[in-house]
Amino acid sequence: MDKTQREAGAAAASFYDALRSGSLSSAALGYGGDFVGQECTLLPREMLIFARRAGVGTRTSVLDVGSGTGGPACFFAEQLGCQVLGVDVSAVGHERAVARAKEAGLDDRVQFRLGDIQDVDLPPDSFDVVITYDTWCHIPQRAALIQRCAALLKPGGRMAIFDHVERRPLPAERREHFFTVWHFPVLETPRSYAEALEAAGLRLTVRDVSSAYAARFYTRLVEGFTAQREEFEAIRGTERYLEGLDRLQMSQQYTTSGRLGQVAYIAEKPAG
Repeated sequence: MDKTQREAGAAAASFYDALRSGSLSSAALGYGGDFVGQECTLLPREMLIFARRAGVGTRTSVLDVGSGTGGPACFFAEQLGCQVLGVDVSAVGHERAVARAKEAGLDDRVQFRLGDIQDVDLPPDSFDVVITYDTWCHIPQRAALIQRCAALLKPGGRMAIFDHVERRPLPAERREHFFTVWHFPVLETPRSYAEALEAAGLRLTVRDVSSAYAARFYTRLVEGFTAQREEFEAIRGTERYLEGLDRLQMSQQYTTSGRLGQVAYIAEKPAG
C-alpha cells in the first residue's frame, strides 16, 4: 500500500475514532428506534433487502469492508444466519464491534479485524459476498480496492456496494471543502463505479442510483443535531459541533438537490 493510501486510511481512522468516542451517536440520533448500529443511510429492513439481493443467507460467508462498530455485521448474522468477517481501520470502531458481537452471543459467527483491507492477510477466493455500506467513499484508489476485493471472492461470488457518489457536479467553490470535512479522497460517479467493477472482471447485475435515502438521513440528522445542540456541544465543544453541523447541512443540501446520492450496485464474479 502506497503513502497516499496510508495517509488517507489514517485520516479516516482518526475522523471516525473522534466521532465514535463520545456517548452521543449521530447515526443513532438520525434513526432512533431503527438504529441497529448502522452508520449508513439505510433502515434495517432496507439493509436486509440489499443483502438478500446480493445472495446473503444461511451459511453464506460475508466480508464486510468498513464494518464500523459492527452493527450491520451482527444484524446480518442474527437475521440471515451468515458468517461475517468485518474489517475496519478505526480502533474505536473495532473495539466496539468486538464487544457488540460478544454481548449478542454472535462471536462464533462474527469476527472482526483491525486494519486496512489492502494490508489484512486474507486468502483469495474465500468469500461468497463482499459488502459495504457507505464506507468506500473514504478509501482512495477505489479501482485497486475493487480489484483486491474481487480477488477475495469465490468464483460466482458477488460484490455489493452501497456508497456515496457525486451524481451531478457539486458547486466548485465548496467541492474541496466538502471532501475535506468528510475525509473523502474523491467521490466516484455512478459511471466510474460501474467501469471499475467491469474492469475488475465483474458483471453488474443490480444498478440502482438514488438520492432519496441520503436526503432522508441527513435531513433527520440536521434536525436532531440542531435540537440537541447543548448536549453535543457539552461533549464535543463548540468548534467541533459547528464543524459537524456544517458538514451535515452541506450533505442535506446536496442530497435534496440530487447532486450527492448513492449507488446500490451488485456485481458477480464469473464462475469459470
